[in-house]
Amino acid sequence: MPRHALAESPRHPPLLPRRRFGAIWVVAIATTLPMGCSVIEPRAAADPGEIAVAATHRDASLVHLAKQTRAEGRRLERRGAVACVDRYYKAVVLASAALVSVPTTGDNADLLKIRDLYNESLGDCLRSAQAMGRLDPRVGLVVDGPAGSMTVPIAHLGFVWGREDFGKLLAPEDVSRLRNARGRHLHPGLGAGVGVERPNPRVSASDEFLPSVSAFNATAILRPDLDAWLGAAAGARPPADVLELIDPLRARTIPFAARDWPLAANLEVGNARLQEIQEATGTFAIAGFTYPERELDRAGILMLEPFQPGKIPVVLVHGLLADPFIFNEMIIALQRSPGFLDRFQIWVYRYPTGATLLRVAAILRGELGRATAAFDPAGVDPGMQNVSLVGFSLGGLLCRLQISSSGDALWRLIANRPLETLSLSPESRGMAEDLFFFEPVPNVRQVIFLATPHGGVSPALRGAARTASRFIRRPADTEDFIDEADRNNPGALTDTARNLPSSIEALANRGELLPTIRRLPINPHTSLETIAGLGLLGPNHAKGDLVVPLPSAHLAEADAEFWVRAVHNNIYRKPETIATVRRLLMEGSGNAVAAPR
Repeated sequence: MPRHALAESPRHPPLLPRRRFGAIWVVAIATTLPMGCSVIEPRAAADPGEIAVAATHRDASLVHLAKQTRAEGRRLERRGAVACVDRYYKAVVLASAALVSVPTTGDNADLLKIRDLYNESLGDCLRSAQAMGRLDPRVGLVVDGPAGSMTVPIAHLGFVWGREDFGKLLAPEDVSRLRNARGRHLHPGLGAGVGVERPNPRVSASDEFLPSVSAFNATAILRPDLDAWLGAAAGARPPADVLELIDPLRARTIPFAARDWPLAANLEVGNARLQEIQEATGTFAIAGFTYPERELDRAGILMLEPFQPGKIPVVLVHGLLADPFIFNEMIIALQRSPGFLDRFQIWVYRYPTGATLLRVAAILRGELGRATAAFDPAGVDPGMQNVSLVGFSLGGLLCRLQISSSGDALWRLIANRPLETLSLSPESRGMAEDLFFFEPVPNVRQVIFLATPHGGVSPALRGAARTASRFIRRPADTEDFIDEADRNNPGALTDTARNLPSSIEALANRGELLPTIRRLPINPHTSLETIAGLGLLGPNHAKGDLVVPLPSAHLAEADAEFWVRAVHNNIYRKPETIATVRRLLMEGSGNAVAAPR
């Protein structure tokens, strides 16, 4: 666990010596539960024989009582009774006492079962408290304690998010399954894995690049004051309990009950919730392909966490008929890699893939400039001055256009007269300059091309690509620009301008757009790496990933090229791919250019 997170951990009163566990605690539990709250039905207290058993098998008795209390909480929750929160909470207290009572030496086959009981009871408590209005994730949890109603304070440990960002907790079972991930990203350990929703208040520069509702992961740990709950003077004072919410990306272990436990982590809830929110208004991938004009306003860079000065942004750029969630597996694996989050912050670029390639490339260029102006206007932040781009498929072509110098090569594809000689409105002239005239983004220092078709897709797919392009409705503003230029300047435009290819048509290698892009000079100060797929065959027989031939993925200017045995539509999920991306990023950050002083 990070040192700063541990330093924030509240001090807890010392626990009872182990010799006082068992009989004292069983009696104390029976006497401190409020009226109507007995956990053993129908009896209200333990008899002498039960106490004797507890004195000998103290952890077993505590576990039995914890299970009974949790079961009663379930019955109350089914009836909609708010008291279920208190039962679940007491079950966590009892499970905590059981964990403390287990000897620290030797193997105990029941230890993990007690841990799971603790985790599940805590998850039940948080879920029901959220539903019953007894939980404010920024402040505390209201429960009935041995001395009456109390608010358990919440400590937020290890997050880059602030206390005010904890708007709502999400139970994993209430969120859809995470897609585009190879397996379940559930790491066993102590604690209840939850998600957190953060509505965007739009009050800071970071807010401009965060989703309307962010979602991230947390692990809850309850540290009950067992002396006040179960000691000889139980009920004499309010317990000094603390509920901790810990960032599972930045903490791996947690001290509890005289042990160092692995911290439980559910790393799926946050991204799964983001997917639900986005898809509540329709599937962006399909809408962005068939009706790109409707989605252009939603194109832009999105940050997964608030901006962190000094850390290098890694911008993931998706491909055709997709959205940033295709990178779920890569995002989680990179975030979980030791040391990665100490040096990097992950951003994504979302764009409608049916729009013209040059148009969405221009939007990305503008977004990179806008982020630089917001976070590093003086050009001195070492992270912002060394941005890395990772582009998959079509996204790789967008990344290439961020590090290329256009000259007038692209303009000559659509016009036979210089731009300055044409009669155009200011809006149309501005669009022409954005689409066809640009220089490399100066602070992009590394690009990793992932299955990128620099020379187009395989010939077998070109017919299908052209057929699919018929379903695309081109953005009206691009069409209006071409119509105005043609109307006001007869004979100035070429046939390419009148049929400016969409992204999928460009991938089919229709016309001269891709060959022209491939010849554009690249910023010599940017490092370039290629990762290409071999399909299902070995390197001696492979010709590509079934979509992108190896010659198309090859880039002469690249510093290195790596081959992965994968097909096009799963290469971004392959462990070998992710490991290579991580290594290239880590090595590239070691060669980062220092920001000017």
